[in-house]
Amino acid sequence: MAKKILIVEDHLPTVEMMTEMFKMEEFEVASASDGLEGLKKAESEKPDLIVLDVMMPYMDGIEVCKKLKESSKTSKIPVIIVSVKAAEADINTGKGSGANDYVVKPFDPQKLMEAVHKLIK
Repeated sequence: MAKKILIVEDHLPTVEMMTEMFKMEEFEVASASDGLEGLKKAESEKPDLIVLDVMMPYMDGIEVCKKLKESSKTSKIPVIIVSVKAAEADINTGKGSGANDYVVKPFDPQKLMEAVHKLIK
């Protein structure tokens, strides 16, 4: 059975690019365009991994990650934050919110896939 990745990202071209990339690796893909939708889909879709943007409408990715890690239904799902926020403080905030990894945009697709494969066994 294919592993499922939930992409929570408000920039459609990025969603489309990641979707193609993950499907080429034979992952199932679901997506959400804002933080609130991302939280709902994390519960309903039960993904094996979440790729999460930081700057989004309604709820930013840091808050989404904290809520995912607080919920017994989603706390075990690995999260990779993918963001343009590249300062060390931003990366520390992301990891401090419970993210398992942090990838800076624009990202090297191979590096993102390595992070995904490391977290999905």
